[in-house]
Amino acid sequence: MNKSYWSGIINGEKTEAISEICSAIDKYAIILNFQRFSDISIGLVIEIEEQRLADLFVSLNKIMSIEGYKQCASDTKASRLVLLNVTFTKGTGDLLIEVPDIS
Repeated sequence: MNKSYWSGIINGEKTEAISEICSAIDKYAIILNFQRFSDISIGLVIEIEEQRLADLFVSLNKIMSIEGYKQCASDTKASRLVLLNVTFTKGTGDLLIEVPDIS
């Protein structure tokens, strides 16, 4: 399986931005893994058909400044992993581990 490495920078409220990013991804692909490094950065592992890469990139580019997309002339339904690192400019760098309240 081929891999692509993308990085994005977003200037906005983190919670709102994550929701927008996930909505954009859900239209074209699935999120396999979501890793929160701190309130300044998250990492996503996305599985997508190669023929939908350009659409995903355009959709994400409307939300954030993103780079790493290399156009490939592929109309196949072969799967590709996109490793996306997103940085939030309004973050402080503090890692807050939230523990859910389970009753």
